[in-house]
Amino acid sequence: MLLQVKNFNKIILSLGSNIGDKKSNLETAINQINKFSTIKKISSIYESDPILLKDQENFFNLVLEIQYKKTVIELLKTIKDVEIRMGRKKTVKYGPRIIDIDIVFFNNQIVNSKDLVIPHYDWSNRVFVVKPLCELFKEFNLQDYKLDVQKIKKVGRVNTN
Repeated sequence: MLLQVKNFNKIILSLGSNIGDKKSNLETAINQINKFSTIKKISSIYESDPILLKDQENFFNLVLEIQYKKTVIELLKTIKDVEIRMGRKKTVKYGPRIIDIDIVFFNNQIVNSKDLVIPHYDWSNRVFVVKPLCELFKEFNLQDYKLDVQKIKKVGRVNTN
């Protein structure tokens, strides 16, 4: 699997929501992200079961490819600001959230700090990240990942301004 992303020189964000109007939350986040970056690709929306804390609503997830001219640390600060402006609150780890934005890949960079791990530490174990990546990029093949137990279904596309 690591060979598939070794030369994956793209910036990929994973977005998820399981509170309120989930599709609208994703659309709002995309519109906010579009203010500080160029969105190159957007996957379909996928509905997935929560994987670690089960007693909560299903998630709507998608991935984006963006172009961004600043550093990965600046991107992290900016997406955390988007989450806060949208009403995200610190609650239980892996719990419900109005929006969750993760940096999955940042070009070919590897980061391992207390605040950030790039590539995302668990991306390859999350069907809600891998399946949308497979949709957008030929470098990814779902059969290369052992994700059989996670339920996911495509539920539509976002509308962006």
